[in-house]
Amino acid sequence: MNGSALFHRVVVAACAAVALAGCGGTEPGQLAGAASGCEGARLDAADRCRLPNGHFASQACCALPATPDERRSLEAYHCPAAGALIAVAFFDADSTLRVSKSGSPTANGEKDVNVLPFAARRIAELNQQARLVAIVSNQGGVAEGQITVAAAQAALAFTASQLARLGGKIDYFDFAEKNDEFRKPKTGMAKHLDQLLGETCGASVDWPATFMVGDAGYKKGVDGPHPDGRPADDFSNSDRLFAENLGIPFHEPTDYFGWRDCGTFNIHDEGDLLALLVAMEQEIAALEQSGADPERLAVLEQEVASIREVNGL
Repeated sequence: MNGSALFHRVVVAACAAVALAGCGGTEPGQLAGAASGCEGARLDAADRCRLPNGHFASQACCALPATPDERRSLEAYHCPAAGALIAVAFFDADSTLRVSKSGSPTANGEKDVNVLPFAARRIAELNQQARLVAIVSNQGGVAEGQITVAAAQAALAFTASQLARLGGKIDYFDFAEKNDEFRKPKTGMAKHLDQLLGETCGASVDWPATFMVGDAGYKKGVDGPHPDGRPADDFSNSDRLFAENLGIPFHEPTDYFGWRDCGTFNIHDEGDLLALLVAMEQEIAALEQSGADPERLAVLEQEVASIREVNGL
């Protein structure tokens, strides 16, 4: 079954009544209900608003949440009451929320982006929990002359907008282009957000309730094994050490997004992404044949169709 056919069978995360975490996830999270006549509506590849049956819907049914256009800006975030503590979910960008289409380690242009499975779904759950969702990314290619600051910023803004198309709102993003106090594992990006929240919202980060998700966990040849016993195989440990330096929990994407349940531990490029989608499609076929677990079947169908559609795969 191809992505186009699947697309017309699924309910989109932005308007779904239930969101489940991960490939075999079982964690329920209520999403905002859609207006009457809008249920399941989403933008297609040509930015036309359609219902799951393929019929056109009012463009208002597909209104996307505001996402930031510039780094270190809270313009897309709605401040809580003054003095509140704000739980933050920090996410790395590359090989966590996205991979490049070009095959480079990071996006080398604004739309050189494929967003990854289950990322928007989990972010939508965090949105419902009133967490501030922030991307913090090392962009060393800027200092090396491989990409400009403007291009790095545009690619992260586009990443946020693509996740929003699937129902997950990014509130804030930042990146470190130099080897300075902002570069992970140093904590400058987190501390700057805390300072900005104080200046803008009269609030501060709730550190005990904050966590970090990133692929740079256990560096090959440096660290011991992953918590599951797999040999350390990551290119860096900067995300894990960033979390440790802040005193907050650290999660690997394979666990947080449920890729592990599909036999995937790392996604470095488009080839890895396509292999994961094929594994998901194989499970869909098996579930269709057996008739088992219709809820999981619906989630897998939705995720495969949405990821293929939004990335043009």
